[in-house]
Amino acid sequence: MTLKIPLALPTDHQFSIMQRILDGTLPIESPEEFEEILNIYTDDPFLYRSYGDLLQRLGRHDEAVSMYEEAAVFFIARGLNLQGIVSKILEWSIQKPTHEEGRAFHALLHETGSSETPLQRFWAGMSYAELVAVMRRMVRVKERSGKAMIRVDQPNNDIFFVVSGFLAEMPSPECEIEARMAGIDIEPKLLGPNDIFGNIFPLDRDSTSDTEIRSVTDVELVKVTRAVLRNAAQKYPNIEKRLRALYKPESRGVCDRAWQTVRRAMRYGLPTKVELHCPTMAAGQNEIEETGIALDLSVGGICVDLGERTTDNATAGLKGRLVNMKLDLLNKEAVLNLTGTIVWQRHQPTSQGTSVLIGIRFDTLNPLDQELLIEYCSGSVGEQNLLLSLWDTMVKNE
Repeated sequence: MTLKIPLALPTDHQFSIMQRILDGTLPIESPEEFEEILNIYTDDPFLYRSYGDLLQRLGRHDEAVSMYEEAAVFFIARGLNLQGIVSKILEWSIQKPTHEEGRAFHALLHETGSSETPLQRFWAGMSYAELVAVMRRMVRVKERSGKAMIRVDQPNNDIFFVVSGFLAEMPSPECEIEARMAGIDIEPKLLGPNDIFGNIFPLDRDSTSDTEIRSVTDVELVKVTRAVLRNAAQKYPNIEKRLRALYKPESRGVCDRAWQTVRRAMRYGLPTKVELHCPTMAAGQNEIEETGIALDLSVGGICVDLGERTTDNATAGLKGRLVNMKLDLLNKEAVLNLTGTIVWQRHQPTSQGTSVLIGIRFDTLNPLDQELLIEYCSGSVGEQNLLLSLWDTMVKNE
């Protein structure tokens, strides 16, 4: 079966700085560079988790523990209960927790963790003993894009939870036949963070898969075997009960997923047009005028892509420069005029040259500008999709 993914993933300009770090297209191997980015994005759990991974690779274990601990708190505050649990697993793999620390984490997950979706309720609603029984037997899995995770009719004895990345679930052969007879085109289903796959019911006997699962991007998963779940469910029946709440009944349509699918928006920042002006502040400095795209925007600062160029002479030595910014918010408020400081600069190789990325920390915002940014950054998914559509239209027309 040929994998055909018609679902459009974001373009380079639509990916945030965090996404570039996470997907490896913007590798950062310097703790100093990471700390500069964290000075702008002070509460982003994905960055803390990624920084913890770097510190762990460098053998700086105590610092990695601290980053994983911070990441877990921020993940749970955002309703990303699974990602918070994985951060705790990484933390505790370095430093074994005390009973009090385990209890404190369970209380945080139970009291603060979101319970809006079935999977959020699955994690946040567990008792301490149930949570420990599952967490201690979770196995982390990391795979590159294009990997067949499960094939049709393959024995399937594991359940997988998607931590990060995207996969495609191919239609079952029965579904393809039914659709072909009805003259209907069917598409693979895109699975992403907090989705589930793996046919592990019934727990007391083996089963096979009726779909194929293939990674679309690099992915991180956690899996739990049927045997582990069966043993845990015998001691804690609520575990199976909670899992079945996520599983669709056997009477589902032949083309439906076995597990409930998470509704999501792709995680990237709005591509906001920004005009930059760096005034001359010292001898030997040139006045600089640039136009770029703010790949990620928050009330603390932005990452700006200045675009591809064959030479970077015009943008050399930007770190530390003061900058005046004009942000086009693509709405009735039109523009914001802000000031800040360029705190880091990177050059990303591309097929046509080099893309220059800079990170800017805002100066103290006045209450009105802060309110406008908060409203813009936290707009609904529908509003963001509309703005992205408008942006794409404008770019194509140019």
